[in-house]
Amino acid sequence: MQTQTRNNAYTNNKALHQTVTKESLQKQLEVMTQRVLDPEIGLYGPDSMAWKIHGNISVMFGAGAANLLQLAHPWVAQAIDQHSQTQTDPMGRLQRTFLNVHSMVFGNLDQVLESAVRVHNIHARITGQVSESTGRTRKKSEYFANQVEALLWVHATLWIIALRVHELFYGALSQAEREQYYEESRLFAYLFGIPEDAMPENWDAYVAWFNDVVDSDLLAVGKVGRELVDYLFTMRSWLIPFLNRHRIHTSVLLPESLREPFGMPAITPSVQKKFDFDVRLIRTAMKFVPVHLRWIPSQIEARRRIKGKKADLITRMTNKVVYGRPLPVS
Repeated sequence: MQTQTRNNAYTNNKALHQTVTKESLQKQLEVMTQRVLDPEIGLYGPDSMAWKIHGNISVMFGAGAANLLQLAHPWVAQAIDQHSQTQTDPMGRLQRTFLNVHSMVFGNLDQVLESAVRVHNIHARITGQVSESTGRTRKKSEYFANQVEALLWVHATLWIIALRVHELFYGALSQAEREQYYEESRLFAYLFGIPEDAMPENWDAYVAWFNDVVDSDLLAVGKVGRELVDYLFTMRSWLIPFLNRHRIHTSVLLPESLREPFGMPAITPSVQKKFDFDVRLIRTAMKFVPVHLRWIPSQIEARRRIKGKKADLITRMTNKVVYGRPLPVS
């Protein structure tokens, strides 16, 4: 009962319903900057949990689940439907998203700050009216991307799903490692203007809040969200065999309450068997594949930058494909 009371008190936190203005973002960036020990390294560095987890290529195994969890928030689905180029230029949008997020995680301080301001300015233009009623969100109500609660929800989908995927392949983290990971995630939150008092107090509280949102009527899948997901898993005919397999990964990683609304497969013994087989296969492969197939290319580039070296040719070529440029964090 006490835990439920604390969770309800947090959910009603006024900070969650604030709008991130340019001024409030600047204040958060100033706080974040003071906590950066080495501007050339950036937010984290090679010894951080953030680089260990978000820098491993296996994190992409959870990309579908993170995306669907975000789309389950009606504001996110509406924003993507009305303002994004997801359906007209999916690869371009993917490149821009990776560029911004990975510049924040692996870039030097200047690149981190530049990406934070760029994302805020993009979000500032994303406002509109909701086209359908879903959950507690009413048709014709206003939405805006720079609301703290919506930003924190997207933040949680990225950091919680990444950790869960990492543990699938590399085993459970200790509580101390999880707390370190969560403390590092606070720096990432500052980049979106999420204030300190909007963040749960520790990792367990963060996961509890995440689960409370999953079980609440804040998340709801409407026609817009379902159509976006249908497109994401059929967007290129030559990708469909891979996307069908990733649909299985996504379904198993999703909360049960969202599988059917999104049209994901039920977790039958056959589906679970395929999921488990892929986890074992990737877990084994990661022990033998070369560096360029094990780590996110911008992290490889960042490690060389810290050592005063230029990115190698393979990294530059991979960066060009992933981010649209050969040296995003040099």
